[in-house]
Amino acid sequence: MNSDQRTQYYSEIQNVKEKYYENNKKNCLFKNSQKLNCAQHVSKHLDLQKMIQCTAFIIPNTNKIYYNYMVFKTYGNESNHLVLYEYVICLISTILEKYKTFEFHVNLKTFTVSACQRYYGIITSTFDDNTFFTDMMGKLYVYHTPSIVDQVNRLLYHSIKDILPKIEYFHKDSDEKIKVLFDM
Repeated sequence: MNSDQRTQYYSEIQNVKEKYYENNKKNCLFKNSQKLNCAQHVSKHLDLQKMIQCTAFIIPNTNKIYYNYMVFKTYGNESNHLVLYEYVICLISTILEKYKTFEFHVNLKTFTVSACQRYYGIITSTFDDNTFFTDMMGKLYVYHTPSIVDQVNRLLYHSIKDILPKIEYFHKDSDEKIKVLFDM
């Protein structure tokens, strides 16, 4: 899937999400469960493989994987995370056929402590179940690092402690850094 196709499909994802909220007024309380319900709704109404390809992909001719949380949060849930996980492992394997290491570039725009709690099991199992992330990852770049990154790191510490030295955080200059990443 190329960049234009990803952009177009992301628009379709957003349309399904918006229609869900038109039919289900946004909650002021119990937002977490409503967000999970919305993600399940989106997941049922669109092609999961295409959503996954919009979420994570190899930047052409590099050893870099880009992961967009903004896409994942619209459909990601316990019932479909293993498919995404397997896809990312496949991307890593593809890169390691050509390169000795890989880089993981994660856009965490809008990520919150409640999102960390909502996806806690998904995040921790990703790191706990696969040593690729610690052994073969050269660097993890986090864009739009949430202001609550220290809290998130404490919540996830047991699972991410081995990669903490490999993480580089970007805050205000994230959009510029992402643009440079794609203009390589």
